[in-house]
Amino acid sequence: MKKISLSIITLFVLISCHKNDPATTAIISFDEPILNDTVAFMDSVHAEGSIVGNGKMHGFRLLFTDQVSGVDYINESTSNIQKEYAFHEHWLNQVTDTTTIRVRVEVELDGKGAKSILDRNVVCLPQ
Repeated sequence: MKKISLSIITLFVLISCHKNDPATTAIISFDEPILNDTVAFMDSVHAEGSIVGNGKMHGFRLLFTDQVSGVDYINESTSNIQKEYAFHEHWLNQVTDTTTIRVRVEVELDGKGAKSILDRNVVCLPQ
């Protein structure tokens, strides 16, 4: 009986340690936008992809930022602790001048400030 209790405790400790395993790296993949894409007036900038960590990550942010003005058109985030995320967001291009939009994914790896970041630039054309 004592051996069974010790085995159960050991198994519980091993599972508990593995369950809180923080990510040290993440692979961020964009399906869209393609690298240096161009988007016509009144078309959507489309960001879609996935994030896979080698442990549990502490959330991510998706930003669409005007490279000249610094204005964020989209700034979405989640703090769900997971090993994988999927993202999918649209923004309608209504710019009045040719504008470069940076689409950025920032992943919070460990809850202590370590991050992985991947950017894509999109040129948005005016009417």
